[in-house]
Amino acid sequence: MEIERVISISEKLQELLKNAEKEAKEIVARAREQAERMVSEAKVEAERKTSLARLGQGIDEYLREEEEKATKEAEEILKEFQKRSEASKQAAKKRLERAVELIVNEVLMA
Repeated sequence: MEIERVISISEKLQELLKNAEKEAKEIVARAREQAERMVSEAKVEAERKTSLARLGQGIDEYLREEEEKATKEAEEILKEFQKRSEASKQAAKKRLERAVELIVNEVLMA
């Protein structure tokens, strides 16, 4: 009876960990999409400004710098979401370890 309860709890904990990992992956995917969207929007804006100011001096350099700036910002956002994802994974892992510890202690006490 105790073994069945431990197995049941273990299965629930595995499901929780799987859900936490899935959530972390979704966070990273959303961050990647947001970063790609930002870069794409920056490119579109750069192309628009370039076409409007073909005769202007230095505009291409300015646009290149702005595109680099947008790309850098997008990369920083992606890194932040990856940090959050990793923190979520670590929290789930700690909860799983604590639950296993409690189960082992309960089984040993019984």
